[in-house]
Amino acid sequence: LDDPKHEPKYKADLERFERTVEAVNALRPDLCFIAGDMVNVASEMERDWPRLMGLFRVPVVVTPGNHDMGNSLTRENVERFERVFGYEYKSVKVGRWRFVSGNSQYWRPTEEVGRKARYEKWLADELAAAKANGEPVILGTHCAPFMRTMDESDDYENYPRDGREARFGLYRRSGVRFYLCGHTHRLFMRAHRGLTIFNAETTCCNFDGLPYGFRLLTIREDESYSWDFHRIA
Repeated sequence: LDDPKHEPKYKADLERFERTVEAVNALRPDLCFIAGDMVNVASEMERDWPRLMGLFRVPVVVTPGNHDMGNSLTRENVERFERVFGYEYKSVKVGRWRFVSGNSQYWRPTEEVGRKARYEKWLADELAAAKANGEPVILGTHCAPFMRTMDESDDYENYPRDGREARFGLYRRSGVRFYLCGHTHRLFMRAHRGLTIFNAETTCCNFDGLPYGFRLLTIREDESYSWDFHRIA
């Protein structure tokens, strides 16, 4: 949602998201994942999101974005996010799959080194547990590890290059099959070493001029999939 100071845009974003919730509820998916940047200004998180979350009639998992946490994550923003959504990262079972929603802002510089260490341990433990249980993993964060190639330079849209390859290796060894991301406000789909990465359209601002909407990911027993667009006017 845009800054409330931009009242017409904020109102349009809010109404469009309410229509999105109605469409998601009608589809009745096993899980709805929201890939971050819930607001344009972090201090406005508590204005409408508690009410919006109450509109869902399906399970929902939310990951924090850079606008929610700050480009350099702060304790204040983490605590505000937790007040609204109840967590900053979490793991849930969806059938035989484990859905792991992380916080990619910890891959950026932050003074919250203790929180970062706890997050890294939690993520490693979740992935290890999924592997031990034979559960394939869907990973969701705001930022993607890379946009086009693993060795691309550091950019606003990707993980920092330092540690990128090691983290991606951990995901692959742990059985991550799909990686769902936000952040880019552009449509991307690519695969690397057996892991498929998606960035979808948004309901508020698409830099590539595509229609507003969301994607429905359907994964079949043989792990073939469809990724269908649902437009929201």
